[in-house]
Amino acid sequence: MGTNYIDVACSYVPVEIIHAAGFIPRRLIPPAPGEAALLPRNFCSYARACVTTADRAVPAVFTTCCDGLRRCYDVRKEQGDMVFILDLPRQAKDSAVRHYRQELIRMGEWLAEISGRPVPAGALRDSFRVYQEVRRQLKTVERFDGINGKFWELLWAALTGPPEDALKLGTEFQAGFAPDGQKKRRVLLAGTVLPDPRILELAEQYCTVVAFADFCLGGRFYPDFSYPSREGPSSDDPWLALAGTYLAKPPCPRMAGKSGRAPYIQNILESVRPAGVIFYGLKFCDHGLYEVPLWRLFCGRREIPFLHLEGEYQSGVPAQLHTRLQAFLETI
Repeated sequence: MGTNYIDVACSYVPVEIIHAAGFIPRRLIPPAPGEAALLPRNFCSYARACVTTADRAVPAVFTTCCDGLRRCYDVRKEQGDMVFILDLPRQAKDSAVRHYRQELIRMGEWLAEISGRPVPAGALRDSFRVYQEVRRQLKTVERFDGINGKFWELLWAALTGPPEDALKLGTEFQAGFAPDGQKKRRVLLAGTVLPDPRILELAEQYCTVVAFADFCLGGRFYPDFSYPSREGPSSDDPWLALAGTYLAKPPCPRMAGKSGRAPYIQNILESVRPAGVIFYGLKFCDHGLYEVPLWRLFCGRREIPFLHLEGEYQSGVPAQLHTRLQAFLETI
């Protein structure tokens, strides 16, 4: 194989397995989508990008988290790409964990076919420790400095390169921390896939810090993992440990209905106590759209200003959204 990367399209794919197999797990963040005859324009723009502008020479792992990514897998497999799909349960009960364990073993076998060697249990436990430290550093930067340029640089390094490089970068950032004497308004950014990270730069322009980002490329990538509540890193079954850990992490909109997401959203609002909430979602993303009423309800109860923005994946921040964001930040 001409590449050492394995692309990952969902934060519920355990990157530790890919790392332990000798590859570099890389979050699938392709450029803006082009035209795709097999996927209509009124379709999730992130899914279209995963088909039209992604590096199709790199093997990719999808999950059954939404119809969009299932169709990505179907189209790319039909085109002859090296792709794999995990059947992702929606619950964390024992039967679901056992099922996901089997799915992860199946992914490990797929990786072994590519590399020519099995995934060692010892290497899995080493990867546990490496990624645990990466997530700890991300939490430290977030608590100290908010979601800003340094945080995004560290997150990008963790998402797209070897975790060891991210660890070095995180150590450099923490050594150079200095208190920021400028008082900034704290906002919370929520959604599914962040359409464009340049919204963080806009927030900084208006003396605002994003205190937390509830995205699959944000807070749901680096939860407070302990490997895990169900099975520890010294467990005789690291596959079960990973299955239990990933299914028990903070839920995305697909993984929990109203009964599961409601307490999670309320807990975020209580812990962050933002001056305002910005929900920035993708057009044609069902999971994102049925989250909006929950956020609006709980923000209304706490008298927290709420702004709902919608955009295309990697489309930048057009003037209309820029104006709406500026007006919102000036009112909080």
